[in-house]
Amino acid sequence: MRKYELTLSPDYVSDWSAVDAVRELFQNALDQEVMQKDNKMFFGYGRRSDNVGVLYIGNKSSVLKAKTLLMGASTKRGNRDTIGKFGEGYKVATLVLLRLGFKVTFYNYGAREVWQPRFVKSRRYGGENILTFFINDKWPWEKVPDNNLTIEIEGITPELYKEIVETNLHLQDVGETIETSYGRILLEERYKGKVFVNGLWVCNYDPYLLGYDFKPAHINIDRDRKLVSDLDLKWLSSKMWGATSDPRIVELAAKNAADVQYVTFHLHQLPYDKRDELYDKAFDDFVKENGTKAIPVTDQEELMKVPPSYKPVIVSQSSRALIKSSRKYIEPEPAVKLTFSRRLQEWFDNLSVRNQIKGDEVAMFEHILDELEEVEAKWQ
Repeated sequence: MRKYELTLSPDYVSDWSAVDAVRELFQNALDQEVMQKDNKMFFGYGRRSDNVGVLYIGNKSSVLKAKTLLMGASTKRGNRDTIGKFGEGYKVATLVLLRLGFKVTFYNYGAREVWQPRFVKSRRYGGENILTFFINDKWPWEKVPDNNLTIEIEGITPELYKEIVETNLHLQDVGETIETSYGRILLEERYKGKVFVNGLWVCNYDPYLLGYDFKPAHINIDRDRKLVSDLDLKWLSSKMWGATSDPRIVELAAKNAADVQYVTFHLHQLPYDKRDELYDKAFDDFVKENGTKAIPVTDQEELMKVPPSYKPVIVSQSSRALIKSSRKYIEPEPAVKLTFSRRLQEWFDNLSVRNQIKGDEVAMFEHILDELEEVEAKWQ
């Protein structure tokens, strides 16, 4: 039997839960299938005769090698289509599960080995508990199953398994979706604000009105699988919608949804006729709601520029961009801004007693008007 000590304290990633750890093992299995299509991942959950719940995760042809126990060792680094890239996943997941009291066993059938990790007091590190993998090449089975790797996690209760299912789309019937090259838009109400990557839950993002399952190649996540910024989320969801011609884009823009905040930057992905259909729908909906004299504006400054004969209506920036891009939209002529001198001249010309004013009074008025125009010219 060989023994490998990992330089990981039992308190490493102390905020991780069992659900987080299981997600890592699922992610590894999924990544292996991504890298090799016939290396199918599988999973299952059941209760043994002693009533202990066991979760199984594995791959058809994966074989673990001892060198993968090195922290940072990864065959996935640089692969844009996998989630894992840091070389820590299954080691950290194992540590967390052991810390929480679960038993983890790696049946490395392809190498005719059983890996049994546990915490051991290390003399090398002054008696500290260290995650240690014991690799036994005297396998207990008579016949090797039709797969090379199975990981068993013992102690998974039905309640915990339910939590695992809720964070893993591969264990769910996700219902109605919109498929794009960037991932899936999850249309069911239960996914509102939920963010997944390759089917695994990453975080909740409350500004979203829908849920999203992104492909790893299109979004950056850190080692803890937490997203870097909400700008990434807004940009990518807008990109996803921009690849569709779904009329719900207009409705989401009207609600100022974060989902489509930058959608107008991405509609170039669509054919011209599909784009025009969206623009015209946005215009028609706006006119139906607000009337033919309505003008979309986004702030007070734009509102002040609307001619008096029109009705300014505050909308989101994405909604305004959609409406104004319509072939039906006609920008109103801006109102002519009269100077004080011009307004004074018009008032004087329209006086009902104009003919009763003496010539020297007219000359004085025109002199004052000239001085006013000089002052205005200096301020322009």
